[in-house]
Amino acid sequence: MDKINASSLDEISSAMISRYSNRYRELGYDVKTLGWGNEEQQFYRFSQALEGLGALSTKSVLDIGCGFGDLLKLLIASRLKPKSYTGWDINPDLIEEAKTKWIDYGKSAKFEVHNLAGTEEKNLKVDVAFMFGLLNLNFHDKVDNYTYSYQLISKAFEYVNEVLVVDFISDRIASNYPKEDFIFYHNPVKILEFALSLSPKVEIKHQYHPIPQREFMLYIYK
Repeated sequence: MDKINASSLDEISSAMISRYSNRYRELGYDVKTLGWGNEEQQFYRFSQALEGLGALSTKSVLDIGCGFGDLLKLLIASRLKPKSYTGWDINPDLIEEAKTKWIDYGKSAKFEVHNLAGTEEKNLKVDVAFMFGLLNLNFHDKVDNYTYSYQLISKAFEYVNEVLVVDFISDRIASNYPKEDFIFYHNPVKILEFALSLSPKVEIKHQYHPIPQREFMLYIYK
């Protein structure tokens, strides 16, 4: 598998940190800071990802690109509270907000600044890991988006004992939503083929309603 060099990854990471710090300064604690349309759409996305996973009460969960930890809010509201929750995000501003928000939740939830695309390795194994919104930005001619996606998915999969769940915006465009230049639209067939190189146990979920763009979920099982 082709790999993106460290300097290019660092450049992308720095741009992402700046992007979301600027949005945070402008919008504060708001789903729009994270690039989501509204809370209802965000929770619908989370709910679609959770369908079929079963009870999480005995599971350890890793939320890669956790933002403010909103996935944990839905897990608790849906009575799917995991045994433990770890949230990683590249952006220190978002992690500090998450720590403040969840300060009363106790030791079963922790938030850390961590860059999945970086060189630092974490000594961590979890049952279930989620990646929401990490792979949606179009890098155009800076780096190849598929190479970037494959690299991060492969790395995330190393941390799981059971299943990795990743969401994408599909290249099967919703007819009532115009294509946007800053979005990268993944081909679900290409993603499925790549996932099968990691594990024979994979699933693509592509049938749920657009939010408002058409999205899909990838499940890769150990």
